[in-house]
Amino acid sequence: MRKDASPVKKGCAARWKAWTLIISLIVMVALGGMCAGTSIWPSLGSQGAQVLRLIFGNPFVADLEMFVFQAQDIFQNWKYAWGLAEPSAPWEVAIEETISPERTLTPDLEKTLLTATIPATGQAMAESMATPTPGISPTSHDPRSNPTATQRTATEMPTSEPFEWPPKPIPPLGSIEGEGIWTAYIEDGHHRTVAYRAYLQPDPHRPYAVVAVIAFDLTHAQLNFVLGSIEPISEVAFERWGEIPAGDRVPGRLLATFNGGFQAQHGHFGAVSDGMVAIPPQDGLGTIVIYESGEISLGEWGADLTDSPDIRALRQNGPLVVHDGELTPQVFSFSPKDWGYTINEVSPTWRSGIAIDDTRRVLFYVAGPSLTVEALGNSMIAAGALNGLQLDINRYWVLFTTFEIRGGDLIPNPLFPDTMNENIARYLHPYTHDFFYITAKD
Repeated sequence: MRKDASPVKKGCAARWKAWTLIISLIVMVALGGMCAGTSIWPSLGSQGAQVLRLIFGNPFVADLEMFVFQAQDIFQNWKYAWGLAEPSAPWEVAIEETISPERTLTPDLEKTLLTATIPATGQAMAESMATPTPGISPTSHDPRSNPTATQRTATEMPTSEPFEWPPKPIPPLGSIEGEGIWTAYIEDGHHRTVAYRAYLQPDPHRPYAVVAVIAFDLTHAQLNFVLGSIEPISEVAFERWGEIPAGDRVPGRLLATFNGGFQAQHGHFGAVSDGMVAIPPQDGLGTIVIYESGEISLGEWGADLTDSPDIRALRQNGPLVVHDGELTPQVFSFSPKDWGYTINEVSPTWRSGIAIDDTRRVLFYVAGPSLTVEALGNSMIAAGALNGLQLDINRYWVLFTTFEIRGGDLIPNPLFPDTMNENIARYLHPYTHDFFYITAKD
């Protein structure tokens, strides 16, 4: 005959079950609070992640962040599936009855969008477009061997191709009225529109993923890059202030600011500013380069681009997302080495990116919520980008601001006022992380 467990053993088992239930409830409440907290106060998530990385390491924090991202994405899906929310435009667009998206797609671009199962609704895509010109001409100088670039020579640049300004409307990828229509956004001191913006729905599975695309006319706007006072951390000691030079930080000259890339620990991607090499560039990675002449190039380091003594600044942040107008194979590799640890097959979060068209006269900044890397790349392609690179991710770190002049002071205005709402003046003061800014050309 089987004997029943003793009262002592039964009591231990009951207490163990009770403690297990309590701990599980605490974990569920904590994770729920983290999801809600990071949605309301993005800085809470970013600061908490920094502390946890020091304690538990990058892989643990990445898994935790992925859980939060996916939980937020599931909640968003439920809201839209139950009709509790509908996609909406991030800003107003004056719709003209006669307007229609006229940008055409090359067969390769059209194939990329179709294989990504992104419908072009509302307007028909035309069948062909003039084939883009070849990418950036590489230079042939020896690799940089010291942290200070003192020699300056003019880089041989390809002849500029004709470009259209303002850009042609983008074929809609979703269903929001006004999608793909460029609206005037930023003027310089001569009242020229140097930047237009448009919005897109690049992910058919996430109608709430509404991305903003900003196009800059590089004829009248200049891209600049600043190393943060701390990030990206460098093994080379040199003076770095993490701020916009006083001559550029003035009304009428400073037009916009936006985020840089990952911290050094997430890839040790190359970073150079004013000839000072914080981290040497790595072959095979996407790279945005600013030359002493002010010219901009964006391509793959070691193939499209090589070192040159007249490089003023550069930034890498993983592989190219878009190369020659197509998504790169690395987009589908989900490799932590390529994209940082917070990446897997479903990784929707705030993302940002920078891209350039085939004429190298139009620079794009792309940003939005609930974006996968694929959706980010497809937004670039739809806008007309030849090459594109992902920048920083997660809501707190993705920030784009323009400026209005009030009482002689620069007042920042975020691209998404309701969600880009923490520490929006961060780039007007010495800042710990790297960033880009746009100035008007004289």
